[in-house]
Amino acid sequence: MRWIARIAAVAVALASPALVSASAQAQAQPQSQGQPQASLDLTNSNIEFAYYPPKSVKYQATLNRLKSRQVLELLSQFLAPLRLPHKLYLVTIECGENPSPRYVPDNWAILLCYEFNEILDRVAPKQGQPAQGFTHDEVVVGSFVGVVLHEAGHAVFDMLDVPVFGREEDAADEMASFIALQFNKDIARTITRGFAYFWSVLGNPKEWAQYSDEHGTSTQRFYNALCIGYGGDPQTFKEFVDKGWLPKERAANCAAEYQQISLAFQKTVLPFVDLNLMKQVQAKDWLKASAPKK
Repeated sequence: MRWIARIAAVAVALASPALVSASAQAQAQPQSQGQPQASLDLTNSNIEFAYYPPKSVKYQATLNRLKSRQVLELLSQFLAPLRLPHKLYLVTIECGENPSPRYVPDNWAILLCYEFNEILDRVAPKQGQPAQGFTHDEVVVGSFVGVVLHEAGHAVFDMLDVPVFGREEDAADEMASFIALQFNKDIARTITRGFAYFWSVLGNPKEWAQYSDEHGTSTQRFYNALCIGYGGDPQTFKEFVDKGWLPKERAANCAAEYQQISLAFQKTVLPFVDLNLMKQVQAKDWLKASAPKK
């Protein structure tokens, strides 16, 4: 199948900086692939997935955990309402020096790195020891789903030719935060709070030249996540202002910021969404099994 060869080529290219022979690429096969289970009625023939075996033995447990929780199966179902012009590939893989999940436009693939799960476990509060009201599982699950939604935003912008004003990284963050608010309050709180916490614990650049990066600083991304959450549902996220996390001066304009994102989504992305499937997606409790936990 062509999609297997495409995923294998992506995996081999990321695994080694050197050129590889055609025969080596042909031998590289994903460990698992398939379509979402038909019984769930959330299928999209343009979405394929594969759990690619890691090179390092230490990540085998992470692979097994992701497979047991059917992370890619659930992600493919979550994205099923999108009417895409061609295939989108969802892949778990050992990423090496760059452990950040990413969207690869040349291959139409979202790559989820095994190493990233270690990062989330490290930055989250310890099990049974909440920090500032955040629990370990909330941060791991919320951060994981938030980052996945961010990369899905990149994929949507690319595959649907969505025009983006400003930095695409900012727009992808906004897409992730906006989508999180389209579900029940428990899901919205977990993703928004976990995503915000993730940015709050990461250090900002120390060298002046590092501020030229296409991404905003971690602190900016933290406040943006809080603002979109509060702007979309001020009652649910009232704590952001009450606890002093979100300055009142910024909070006053957050509803307008949320509406700006909502309008952009309605005009550019919503026309490519199957509304009946979207209702099914919104009714499902995704966080019961949508991300790995230790």
